[in-house]
Amino acid sequence: MREPSVHALIELLTSLETESNLDSIEKLTNTVITPKLFLSAGKAAKNARSDGKKDRSQWMRELTPEQIAVVLHLQTFQNGKAKFAYPLDEPLLTAQTVPVLSEALCATSGAVHPRLHVVWDVLWMYLTKEAGNHRTLKANKGFPSIVEKIVEHVVVGMLLGKSEGSASPTNERRCLALQIVCALCGSSEHKIALPAKLIGVVLCPEVVKRVFMNVLCASGGAGKKKAKEGGVEHHLKPLTAAALDGMVDCCCKDDDADRRMAFVKAFLLADPRFDTKTKTQTVGSLLMLEASEDDESLREALWQKYLSFLEEKIVLATDLHDATVHIELMHMLAKRDLAGTPPANTARRVIRFFMSGAFFDCADLSVDSSTKKSTKKKKKGNTKATAPSAPQELSAGIRIQEILKKSGVPSLSYPARATLSARFYSLLSDFVSVINSHNRGGSNDKSFYGKGSKPESIYRALSEICGIFSLLETSGAKKYPSPSALIDADVKEASEKSVLRVQNIANDALVKECDGSSEEVDILRAKAAFATSCASMMMSLYLQLNSCTDPDASDGDDDDEDDVVESIHEYISDLADCIDGLRGLIDGEPLDEQSEKENPLAMMAGLLVNILSSPVGGENTGKANPTQASASKLTRETVKLAWSGTISVITGLISREKKSSKNLSLVDEDVMSILIESVCGEKSIANEEKDDDDDGSDSSEDEMGDSAFVDASKSGMDLDDISNGTPDDSEDSKDQNSHASSDDDDDDVELDPAKLENLLLQDSDAELDNSVVLEHHAGADKALAQLIKLKQESRKASQTERERIELCNRLRCVGLLDTLFSASVFKSGWLPIEAVLGSIDPILRSRKAIAKSLQAASSANAKKSLGEKNALLDRLSTLVKDKISKFRCDDPSAEKLALKASADICEEMLHSLNLAHCKCCSVALITSVRCISNVEESESVKDIYVGALNDWTTRKATKVHYCVFDDLIRRMPSLAAVILTEPLLTATSASASPFLRCESIKLLCAIYKHDNAEEQLSDKAKHTMENCYGKFSMSLRDALGDSGLQKAKYRDEVLVATKHFINHIKSHGEGLSLDSELSALQESLSIAGTNSKSAGMKQMCSQISDAISSTMQVNGNHKQKPRRSKGPKTSKTDKKQKKARK
Repeated sequence: MREPSVHALIELLTSLETESNLDSIEKLTNTVITPKLFLSAGKAAKNARSDGKKDRSQWMRELTPEQIAVVLHLQTFQNGKAKFAYPLDEPLLTAQTVPVLSEALCATSGAVHPRLHVVWDVLWMYLTKEAGNHRTLKANKGFPSIVEKIVEHVVVGMLLGKSEGSASPTNERRCLALQIVCALCGSSEHKIALPAKLIGVVLCPEVVKRVFMNVLCASGGAGKKKAKEGGVEHHLKPLTAAALDGMVDCCCKDDDADRRMAFVKAFLLADPRFDTKTKTQTVGSLLMLEASEDDESLREALWQKYLSFLEEKIVLATDLHDATVHIELMHMLAKRDLAGTPPANTARRVIRFFMSGAFFDCADLSVDSSTKKSTKKKKKGNTKATAPSAPQELSAGIRIQEILKKSGVPSLSYPARATLSARFYSLLSDFVSVINSHNRGGSNDKSFYGKGSKPESIYRALSEICGIFSLLETSGAKKYPSPSALIDADVKEASEKSVLRVQNIANDALVKECDGSSEEVDILRAKAAFATSCASMMMSLYLQLNSCTDPDASDGDDDDEDDVVESIHEYISDLADCIDGLRGLIDGEPLDEQSEKENPLAMMAGLLVNILSSPVGGENTGKANPTQASASKLTRETVKLAWSGTISVITGLISREKKSSKNLSLVDEDVMSILIESVCGEKSIANEEKDDDDDGSDSSEDEMGDSAFVDASKSGMDLDDISNGTPDDSEDSKDQNSHASSDDDDDDVELDPAKLENLLLQDSDAELDNSVVLEHHAGADKALAQLIKLKQESRKASQTERERIELCNRLRCVGLLDTLFSASVFKSGWLPIEAVLGSIDPILRSRKAIAKSLQAASSANAKKSLGEKNALLDRLSTLVKDKISKFRCDDPSAEKLALKASADICEEMLHSLNLAHCKCCSVALITSVRCISNVEESESVKDIYVGALNDWTTRKATKVHYCVFDDLIRRMPSLAAVILTEPLLTATSASASPFLRCESIKLLCAIYKHDNAEEQLSDKAKHTMENCYGKFSMSLRDALGDSGLQKAKYRDEVLVATKHFINHIKSHGEGLSLDSELSALQESLSIAGTNSKSAGMKQMCSQISDAISSTMQVNGNHKQKPRRSKGPKTSKTDKKQKKARK
C-alpha cells in the first residue's frame, strides 16, 4: 500500500469520525480494513488466522509505515469506545512496541524535506491533544515513556546509528532525526509543548551533538567537523540553523522559566560552550541575556534557576575542565548582570558562591549557630517548631553543603577551588569598579548602596564581603589552611585589630559627615572619603590572606606564598601608620611636632608604590598565579581609591590652613622622588645593551656555576657561529669568528670552539703534573659551547621578563602621578611649583629612553615587551601634554626655578629623538615659561627660543622641529609675537634650504593671521608686529621672486601668507605709511602672476593685488576727493516741486 492511498483512506475515516457513525467505522474496520490490510498475507497473518492471537510481535515487525499510520489513526479515534477485532484490539504504539516498530519508522527517511511521511503526523496526533494554541501530551501515563523510547530507539539508535547493527547515518536520516526533534520541541506546525522534564529526554547529549553540533560546526563534507581547503558548506547546515532558530523562538514565546531552563540544560549538558562552538546565540537568547527591562521578573527567575544548575555542575565536577567551563559561565552571567542596573542580585549571589566554595569547607556549616541570637519566645499554644531560615549571606554555603551531602562527595577539589578563588577576586574587582558608574549622580533606587560617594559605596561593598567571611566562620564553616597559618599569631592579631580599628574610623567619619554643619561640609566630606578609601584598601589587602593552598604544592611554592603573606601583613601595618599620621594632621596637629617622624604623605606614596610594584598589587616574577593576579587587580582598584582620598583630604586641609593663615606643605622632595622614580625608573632604558652586558657579567657566575662557563663568557666567543659539522669543517668558522667586531654592543657574547677548547685544556693542565698527558674528546668543546648558549638564552629570557614586569610596575604607578597632577589639584593651588616643574625633565628623559629602546628592539626577546613600552610611552606623553600642561603659577618668586626648568627642557629638546618627543618637549617648555611673571621682558626666554630657532634654520642635523614654534604661537601668541617675529624675518632669507624658508614664512603668517587671538595680544606684541610690517612685506616680495620657492607647494604657502598679511594690515595698520613696501609687493605679485602658467595662481595674485590697492586707499596713501559740506535738509514738498519743474 502506497502513501497516497493511506492519505485517501485517512481522509475517508476522518470524514466518518462522528459518534453517530461509530458502528459504521467498526464494521468497516473489522470486515474490510483489517482482513484486507493486516491479515491478507504473511506468516504472521496465517498464524493469526489459525491460532488467534499468536505471534503478535512478528506481525508488528512486518508492518509498513503506511499500515502503522492507518492503525494509529483508527486507535486515535477509538479512544476506548470502538471495539476493533484482532490485531487492532490492543494499542499498537506502547513503550514496549516502539523498538519493534523502530525499523519501519526509520524507513520513512526516504521522504524528501520538507515533506514528512504521513505516519509521523498521525503519530503526533495519536500522542497529543489540542490545548489552546498548541498541543500537549494526552493524560496517559504511558505516553511520556513512548516519547522516550522514540528518541532512544528511532532517533538515536536507528537514524543516528548508535544501536548495534544499524547503518551509519546518512544525510537523509539526519534530516528525519532533525524533523522529529523539532516536532517534539514545538517548532513544527503541530506546535507540540512537551512537559519541561521531557525536553532533556528529547534533547539528550547524543541528539544535540549529532543533530546540531556536528552539522553546525562542520563546513564541508558529510558530517565532517573540519573542512578541506576549498570545501563547500555542509548542505544540512542552513536547515539545521533554521530549525534551531525556530525551536528557540517557539520556546521564547512562552513566559515559562522552567521550560526555558530545560532547553538551556539540554544544550549545556551536551557542551557547556554550545554557543561558542556553533557560533549561535541559542543559550544566550534562552537566558534573555539581551532582553529589555520589561522582562525583569522572568529574567530574574530564569537566572536564579540557571545559577542553581551551574552550582550543582561546579560542585559535582569530576575534572578541572568541567569545573572551569561552568565557573566561566557563571562568571560571564555575573558580569552581564553588573552591566545592567543595580542592585545586581545575581552578581552578588555569584560572589558569595565563589567565596564560600573557594575558601571554606562547608560540611559543618549550621544555620542554627548563626540564628541563635535572633530566636524569640514562641507564643503559648504554638507548639509547631519551624526550622530557622538560612540568612542570605549563608545561602551559598548551605547550597554547597546540600549538594555535597546529596552526592556523597567530601569536598571540592583543589583545582576547582583555585579557579573559584581567582574568579572571586576578579568579579569582586569588577563589582567595585562598576559601582561608581551607577552611584555617581544616581538616585537611591538606581544605585548599589544608596546615593553616596564612590569611596563610601566601595567601602560598604567590601565591608559586606568581610562580614560574610566572619559570619561563615562563626556558623561552623572551616577555612582551608593558608600560608597565613604559618605567620606568628601576634602578627595576625595585629593585622585584624588594624582592620577593625580603621573600619571604626571610617564609620565615625561617615557619621560625622551626616551630622556635620554646612560650614564644615567640605572638610568632613574629604575626611569621610579618605577614611573609607583607606579602609577599603586595607580590607582588600586583608582579603588576600584567604587562600586555598594546594596540599601537593612544593616547598618552593609555599615559600613564595609565605613571602606574599608576610608582605601583606607589613602593608597593613604600614597603612595603619600612614592613616594615623594623616589623621594627626586632620585633627590639627602641627607638622613641626611630627618632625621626628616621616612625612605622612611620603609614607603613603612609598607604601602605594611598593604595593603596585609587588606581587600583592602587581605581577609575580617568573610565576603565573591566576589567583594572585586576580587579587592584585582588586588591590590596584583600591590603591587608586586610597590615593584619591588622600589627595582630597590634603586639598581640604590646605584650604582650611589658608583660612587660618597657616602654611602647610606636604608635597616635598621625598614625595616627588618616590613618585618620579616609580614611573621613570632608577636606570634609563636607553643603555639597554650596556645593561645587558653588565647584568650578564654579574649573573653569569651564579647561573653557570662553573669557572669554564665564566671564562668562556669573558673570552668573547660567539655561540651563534658554531657549526655542528666535523672537526675538519671548523677552520672556516674559526676564520669567520676571528673577524667579529668586539665593539658591537648589540651582539651576543661570542664563543669560539677553538678558544673554548684551548681554555679547557689550560684549566685542566694546570691541575696535573707535566708528565701527565690530558686526553681531550674532539666533540667536547662543541657540546659545552651549546650548553653555554642555552644558558645565555635562558639568562636573556629571564632578563627580558624582569624588564617587562618592571615596565608593568612603572605603568601602574603612572596613575599616582595622574591623580596628583589632576586639574582639581592644580585649581586648588596647593601643589608647589618645584614638584611640577621638577618632574618634567625626568619624565622627558625617561620617555626618550623608552622611545630609543623601541627603535633598537630587534631581537625576539626584546620584542616581547613592545606592548608595555608603547603603553608607557603613551602614558608619559599624555602626562606631559594633557596633565602637566594645565599647570599655572603666578608666584613672582618662582621665576628662577622656572628659568632653570626651561633651560633643562630646552637642552632635552635640542637632543630630542623624534618629532613626537620634540612635541612633548615643546609643550613642557611652554608650561615652564608660563610660570615666569612678565615673561615678555625676559631675555632668558628669548634666548632659549631664538637659539632653538637658529638651530632649526641653520643646522642640517637639527633635532628641533616646526612644532616648537607653532605650539608657542598657538598657546602664547603674545610672547611669540615679541620674541619670534624678528628672528623669523631673518630666517626667511638666511635659512639653509627653501623648505625652511617656506616654513619660516608659514610661522610668520600664523603670527599675523587675523583671528580672535588678536584680542589676547599685549601692547608690546602689537608694537613689535607693527614695527615689522615693512620687513615682512619685503620678505614676502623677496620670496615671490626667490627661484628656490617656485614649486607649487612653496608658492602657494607664500601667497597664502601674503593674503593673511594684507588682511592683517587692513585691520590693524591704519595711519601707517607703507606705500613703498606695499607697492613693491604689489609689483612682485604682478610679475609672479604674469610669469605663472596656472590660471588659479594668476587669479590669486590678482585678488591679492586688488586687496593691496584697497588697503592703500583705506590707509590714506592715495589722494581722496574732498567731501561736500552738508547743507540743510530739503523737505519732501520741495523735492516734489523740483521734480514737477523738470
